[in-house]
Amino acid sequence: MLLRLLFSLFCCLITVLSIAQKIDSQVAQKLEEANNIADSEPERSFSLVSEVLQNNISEGPLIKAKAHQLQGQLLFQFALYQEAVEALYISEELFKELNCQPCLAETHNSLGEIYYKIKSPEAAMARHEQALSIYKNTNNVLGMAKTLGFIGTMYEKLEDYSKALSYQWEAMDLVKSAKDITAFAIVLENIGSIKEDLEEYDSAKYFFQKSYELHLIAGDSSNMIGNLNNLGDAYRKSGDFEKGLEYSKLAMDMSDRLGNTYQLRSATVDVAKSLQLLGEFSEAYDYLELSRQLNDQIFSEEAARQLAIREVQYELNKKITQLAEFEHRHEKEILTRWLLSLIVLALIVLAWLMLNRQKIKIRSSRDLLERQKELLEIKEKLIATEKENINLLEARMAAEVESHSQSLSAQTLHVIEKNQMLGEIQQKLKRILEEDSKEQKKRIRNLIKQIDYNFSQDTDWEDYKNSFEKVHQDFFKNLHKSSKDLTPGELKLASLMRMNLSSKEIASTLGISQESLRISRYRLRKKLNLEKGENLQQFLLCI
Repeated sequence: MLLRLLFSLFCCLITVLSIAQKIDSQVAQKLEEANNIADSEPERSFSLVSEVLQNNISEGPLIKAKAHQLQGQLLFQFALYQEAVEALYISEELFKELNCQPCLAETHNSLGEIYYKIKSPEAAMARHEQALSIYKNTNNVLGMAKTLGFIGTMYEKLEDYSKALSYQWEAMDLVKSAKDITAFAIVLENIGSIKEDLEEYDSAKYFFQKSYELHLIAGDSSNMIGNLNNLGDAYRKSGDFEKGLEYSKLAMDMSDRLGNTYQLRSATVDVAKSLQLLGEFSEAYDYLELSRQLNDQIFSEEAARQLAIREVQYELNKKITQLAEFEHRHEKEILTRWLLSLIVLALIVLAWLMLNRQKIKIRSSRDLLERQKELLEIKEKLIATEKENINLLEARMAAEVESHSQSLSAQTLHVIEKNQMLGEIQQKLKRILEEDSKEQKKRIRNLIKQIDYNFSQDTDWEDYKNSFEKVHQDFFKNLHKSSKDLTPGELKLASLMRMNLSSKEIASTLGISQESLRISRYRLRKKLNLEKGENLQQFLLCI
């Protein structure tokens, strides 16, 4: 049951996501179409952008940001500067959140153009500089060239022609490397405009002509009209009025064919100026009157367009508000449904968990009892084994102690018997010395000396010491704690006394007399710092 519920929720989620993805794809296509016709059909483009922004429930943040950007650029074309700035500010914030640097740079350039139009050159320059910095960081060559062109145009309007030319030449180097014909033509036209302002008309005509030829190759009719108008101005200002009139009329005819009222008015004014300079005052007046009519027409069309755009804006804002309210209600409904679903799911999961937990608890208790029983049996076996091992160890240790004790006793008896025998031989030899000849005396003395040396350097001592330490562990170590300056002879004496041997046996083992043994005991007692009345034998037995 739980799996079926989870599967149903998963299918619903997949369906919602697929529908949202399909809607987003349609919105993206509509925005792309609006971008493509922005120059040729600005009103239609603005209508499409408005439709995109009305779909703010489904659209992604990037689509929304680009839609606001295009909306601001179109409003700028319609001379609605305040509304354009507001739209571009919204796109700027969204692009910052998305960290879309090229998009942000384009927004900076658009704001720079608006600031220049509303007579804020410093703010415009700052925006273009920000755009240039972003394009440099992202190594966007065409973006850098376009922005450098904007900055150069700004310096041209500020009559700083050296800087204006510097930026335009830099832009030209970039568009050459990018091999973009349209961008190259625009830069050439900008340079021609600066040359015209500097009254270098031959240079101006050269750059305008080159720009015109590139626009002709690219098939850009709108910019070709501007080139023809600029060529007419340059020829007229250089004194070639007839040539200037020819280019102005070409611009006028092309503007009329394309229905570009703005360019037609500009060309009509240029034609009137050329006719006036040629002395054709009546005809010049007619063209001026025509330009005035065109100006009134443009004003009327612009006013009507602005009114229409404002109405669209109003309707858009109204729909956005309504959609926001609908979205808010929709979100509440979805949230409520999800909460109810989650509560039901949580209750089911909780019940399932409790049931499983109880089963696991019972199973765990049963397993625990079985394990405890097994552990108890294992512990009992281990205890029995350990007892058996202890008994075996105690028996082995007792056997070893008995073996070492027997070995020590045998060794001690051997030493005693050997020393007794050597003592008897020594006494006999002493008696022989009193009877035999001088040479024999000498040999016997050597033999006695050898026996004396054997008494003092008994090689059996190390074997005896090792056997003794196995039976009486740490005896010598504990003895050294009472006195550290005991001699080997005193250690032997102490060990023999620890074995509870008689004085006669000890004297025989050490090869000394009873008197010497008494003196040795006294010295040992003194080194051990025993108090008067304290028994030396008892002290050694307790170590």
